[in-house]
Amino acid sequence: FISMFTTLLNTQTLVDVTLAAEGKHLQAHKVVLSACSTYFQALFMDNPSRHPIVILKDVTFADLRTMVDFMYYGEVNVTEEQLPQVLDTAKTLKIKGLTEMPDSTLLTRSQGTSADFPTDSADSQPHAASPSISPRRKRGRR
Repeated sequence: FISMFTTLLNTQTLVDVTLAAEGKHLQAHKVVLSACSTYFQALFMDNPSRHPIVILKDVTFADLRTMVDFMYYGEVNVTEEQLPQVLDTAKTLKIKGLTEMPDSTLLTRSQGTSADFPTDSADSQPHAASPSISPRRKRGRR
């Protein structure tokens, strides 16, 4: 299933939402974002629109790209220095699998400065329509 949505994303087929940060944008699928994020699910349910444009304030475009990659690919690679900012972003956007993990399982060092993260569900409080996001993180799905 993941590879099908990844193919749709890579070919920009049937995309139905535009996400913007720092003056840059990317397109995605509401169903994927909603399945992976209670923040996006609530946003799309409360604001039904055929192709919404979601502007994320206080979120870097790099972090936004990391979150979308995580939702589509099930994992991302980030440096240890990027990790706190990625995790903050994941909490703000309530990204399932990147939040609410015990500190002991948060960092499973792999090679060099990258980290692997187990899958789990997220549930933190983001800012209403314009979330503040900062952290990055790597996660693997099982």
